[in-house]
Amino acid sequence: MKRPSIQNILVPIDFSEMSIDAIATAKRLARRFGAAIHLAHVHQLSYPATFVTEQLRTAAARSGLSPREQTYVRTGAAFHEISRLAQEIPADLIVMPTHGYTGLRHVFLGSTAERVVRHSPCPVLVVREKKQRSKAGRRLTFKRILGPVDFSDCSRTGLEYAIGFANEFAARIILLHATYLGYIYSSEGTALYNIPGLQEAARKTAERKMRELVRSVNFGAVKFETVFTDGSPVIDICAFAKDHDVDLIITSTHGLTGFQHVLVGSIAERVVRHAPCSVLVVPSYPKIRLANLAKARTRTAAKTTPTQLRRPPRGKALDDSAPHHIRVMLGSKQTREYVNLASVPELKGDGIRSGP
Repeated sequence: MKRPSIQNILVPIDFSEMSIDAIATAKRLARRFGAAIHLAHVHQLSYPATFVTEQLRTAAARSGLSPREQTYVRTGAAFHEISRLAQEIPADLIVMPTHGYTGLRHVFLGSTAERVVRHSPCPVLVVREKKQRSKAGRRLTFKRILGPVDFSDCSRTGLEYAIGFANEFAARIILLHATYLGYIYSSEGTALYNIPGLQEAARKTAERKMRELVRSVNFGAVKFETVFTDGSPVIDICAFAKDHDVDLIITSTHGLTGFQHVLVGSIAERVVRHAPCSVLVVPSYPKIRLANLAKARTRTAAKTTPTQLRRPPRGKALDDSAPHHIRVMLGSKQTREYVNLASVPELKGDGIRSGP
């Protein structure tokens, strides 16, 4: 059993009350794991960056952060800049809420949280305050952790992270698997299908795979139980979390698909959207996500490179009789044309003739 390594926590904020509360959650985690906190805001071009920087530092001071913590102001697509910054720090965890400001208030939380979950190279904790707060008040407590599994290697990665997290907080883990068959259609209704028989076979297969998973994973001193449902994964995960007072859902991205009863992947983003409690999403392939971020950075740099005429090699004079490379911009695409300057009547020497 491996303890989660959390040394740097990134907290993107939009100065809403929810995002400020996320700082408090990050501080409690930082004390638990001995981590540093990094605050970030994605800047929009409609207002000065200096104003945002000062506002961000003020928010840090009001939250009681020490000089060790850092602040960052970035410009661009919120989810992309947050993911890139997480790579640069490098962050071990992103803590952010859902539903920040909207419209002219420069939203970059809310639905952005789901996009960060999709692209982040590190785990993302999406904070959602439970409607009925316990007697512990704002003290960070995780007593019941729900871990959806689909028996793929990806969900196993999420489970191992959940075990280490649960051990840190002396929490109990509930492993949930949904044996969802989807919708079954035929030209004669359900006459050709033995639905109860299919559900029973799926349940027996799921129980066998769950026993194999439990035997292969080291739970250490962490207590656990297993649960099976027959409904839609997202609905069952969220309903179970609500009905059984779950404090945290820990899942992973990129699980199985189709009739293999996926519980993760895009399902994780939908759980983030509808869950009644906080959700911690663990990326299954962080190296692939880092490579994708590097590719996106290269494409962005290529688009922002200024367009210039190609100069002749050093030591050689410009020969008007020779064809010269001119880059022509057509919309967002670039095309290349070669023209002979001497053959164009309107172009002579180094200048442009404006008229006869």
